Amino acid sequence: MDAKALLLLVRVGCLREQALTSWTTRTDIGLAVAESATAAYLRLAEQQIPISPERPAEEMYAACRAALAAAPGEKGVIGFLDSTLPLVARLAEEFGLPGCSPSTLRNLTDKTWARERFAECGVPGPRFRVLDATVTDPADRRAAVGGLTFPLIVKPADSSAGRGVVRARDAEELDAAWEAAAPFTKTGSLLAEEELIGAEISVETVTVGGRTVVVACTEKLSTRGGSFVELGQAVPARLCGASHAEVSQTAAAALKAVGYDHGIAHTEMILTADGPRIIEVNPRPAGDCIPDLVRLAGGADVYGIAADLALGREVDTDALAPAFTSGAAIRFLTGEPGVVRRVDGVAEASARLDPARERLVLLTRPGDVVEPVTTNLHRLGYVIAVGDDTATAVERAERIAAMVSVVTSPAAPGEPPARRLPSSECWT
Repeated sequence: MDAKALLLLVRVGCLREQALTSWTTRTDIGLAVAESATAAYLRLAEQQIPISPERPAEEMYAACRAALAAAPGEKGVIGFLDSTLPLVARLAEEFGLPGCSPSTLRNLTDKTWARERFAECGVPGPRFRVLDATVTDPADRRAAVGGLTFPLIVKPADSSAGRGVVRARDAEELDAAWEAAAPFTKTGSLLAEEELIGAEISVETVTVGGRTVVVACTEKLSTRGGSFVELGQAVPARLCGASHAEVSQTAAAALKAVGYDHGIAHTEMILTADGPRIIEVNPRPAGDCIPDLVRLAGGADVYGIAADLALGREVDTDALAPAFTSGAAIRFLTGEPGVVRRVDGVAEASARLDPARERLVLLTRPGDVVEPVTTNLHRLGYVIAVGDDTATAVERAERIAAMVSVVTSPAAPGEPPARRLPSSECWT
């Protein structure tokens, strides 16, 4: 029997259980995971590469480089988190492994760079301004967004998971939005974009040799108040009048504009009355269990493709065209701010699920602190359900999720509540 290929995953993130399950069951792959020594996911790997909880970049690089150098045969490196993608590309380039260029992945961590490339290449998106997060004078802030029409979306140029993404309905709300977004940027840059009106979707793609193929379109349910948090996803998306060809062409044009020529990408867009408009390109597989939904709906094995691409194996892009046989949906659980006292309805909701295809996962437990829902990291669990089509799957997921209640109350005087677990250490 041939030796297993080494697939090195540089950090896991949250909601990636199915990727690890998929890879650890393959007989042709030996999975190595570099992750915080306290992360629950680490135990699933065949080769564990524990790093300190602070996860300094040079420590991760040295540990991952040593693992790759020690692997004698076929190997590949992969990542899910935006913050680690430049490191993944650096390792791939150093060892002559497949992947997009380090400069491209490094640049894509900066939303202002990507937005400027879209504008230069004629890829449709919102009008925008790049802002200096350190500006404090209200008049200077208003001048910085001059020429844009409110409402505006103000966001850090270099963050993810919805952190610091805030809506300013008018000039009076600009200061508050600026102050809310600024703490989440490490580079000191913010983006102000005119709000796009329409249904939000993402396009899941595979790019090989510069050729991009769409494997799924995902519809999204997001909060649309002061902040933007994704509370649901469903596959295949109901495109609200937009054509699949138009959506596919827009996604491919966005990837070409930023020089992304190898790998899986998750491109977000709004279906406006004037056509699809790009929000952002994420050069990695989608989060929020979207690859699981694609598979459950009868589509491609996104994680399997990701592994094969990382290992330099041939992927038949002609065989990836969507051919869905059902629908699949995820709905996230939330709760009122406070301390979790109990979670009701779990047994009743679980009894309604098909354990072979559906699941209910809790990301909180009694004693945890529940914070106001302002980022994707504040969600408390989820339900995945399937149906004959997208509408049926969405209705089923929403109905079962509604059966679960996270009961909270304010902290009692002197009570020392536990904090919620970091996203990379979610227990399930």
